[in-house]
Amino acid sequence: MSTTRGLPDPSEIRTSVRDFLAQLSAELRDLSLKIYNHPELSFQEHFAAATIRAYLETKAGVVVQDSKAKQETPTAFVATFEHLVGEEHEELVSVGFCSEYDALPIGHACGHNLICISGVAAFLTTAFLLRRFHLRGRLTLFGTPGEEGLGGKINMLRAGDFDGIHFAMMLHPGNIDLAYPTYLAAQSLDVEYFGCEAHASSAPWDGVNALDAMVCAFNAIAHVRQQLRPTDRVHGVITNGGAAPNIIPAYTSASMMVRALTIGGLKEEVKPKVVACLEGGGKAAGCEFKLAEHPTYYDVNTNPTLTSIYSSELATQLGISLPSPTDQRAISRGSTDMGNVTYACPGIHNVFDIGCAAEIHSVEFLEHAKSEMAHERTLQRVGCLVMVAVGVLTDKAVRDKARKEWEEERVRAVARGVEVRGWE
Repeated sequence: MSTTRGLPDPSEIRTSVRDFLAQLSAELRDLSLKIYNHPELSFQEHFAAATIRAYLETKAGVVVQDSKAKQETPTAFVATFEHLVGEEHEELVSVGFCSEYDALPIGHACGHNLICISGVAAFLTTAFLLRRFHLRGRLTLFGTPGEEGLGGKINMLRAGDFDGIHFAMMLHPGNIDLAYPTYLAAQSLDVEYFGCEAHASSAPWDGVNALDAMVCAFNAIAHVRQQLRPTDRVHGVITNGGAAPNIIPAYTSASMMVRALTIGGLKEEVKPKVVACLEGGGKAAGCEFKLAEHPTYYDVNTNPTLTSIYSSELATQLGISLPSPTDQRAISRGSTDMGNVTYACPGIHNVFDIGCAAEIHSVEFLEHAKSEMAHERTLQRVGCLVMVAVGVLTDKAVRDKARKEWEEERVRAVARGVEVRGWE
């Protein structure tokens, strides 16, 4: 990392980061537990959004505003901090951090209470460093709701909230540390079948069985998995299977998710096969078929320069040495709408170990997400992420290299037919 413009030695910055995070720790813990104890589903996070905004509004120099996507994403917000030292002609580097705060039906089993405070902590700590060391920069904290399938970041991208952001970064809790995680491209689909009710015993021939359509579709998907790649995923749940066993179901519905290693593979291979299965189920049972599509999540385009700084800081600050990038990429971590952001600007979405052996979305992970250990490990990794922000804010060579890598990947993405804006 460059020490231009009189910047002190990185070790001094790390000490300042550690001390500042120690000062914030108790109030961040309180914020995390408030959100954990009041779980809210996607786009229903009114308590969480209000609580986070109220906390940020107590911090000097922080301006909190509604998202430009407020109409379709009412629980989103944008907080900014600027430190305009130096000459006006100097580049004003803009760094964005993301906080998530929606829950799963079982609660915060994905640790979004920790994602929330990791973004808040990184934003406030970097703001402190701008003042402490007289650095020039513009920081943004994005309050991004609805990550669990509804794509809050995609709405915010489309509305222009991310316009002007040069670099974006965030952290995600898990049971392992990864600087090169593989996040799959994904899309959620809602399917409905419409048939005709009849008495299931006295006149079943008068009915058109919507449950048969659903079962046919699920069986077809089970068979098509043989032709899917090892990195592809298809999974779903039946949300309405009929009213009673003695009534031929006239209506059934299900929620599905399709995933692939890349956005191109999702659109060109996996999704068409699954949609064909869903359509075929309706045709086989003689039912009307209806499909609703949710926003498409892109695979995460991890920036090598940014994540190499993070990896180095893990080793320096915490003594954690990571496997090779190839070995790390072999581990799939699900999907995220942060993938879309990484096609709109250089970014990273790294995973950190909170000390729980279980995977995310489990009861065990749910319990551990409120632990003191999880809190402490969150702030430790925030210290590493902040140094990534410092790197791009203070070192033009780092910025130029990261930008070049990102632009080269965009060229490759366009060649693969990807819409590089991050949304359709």
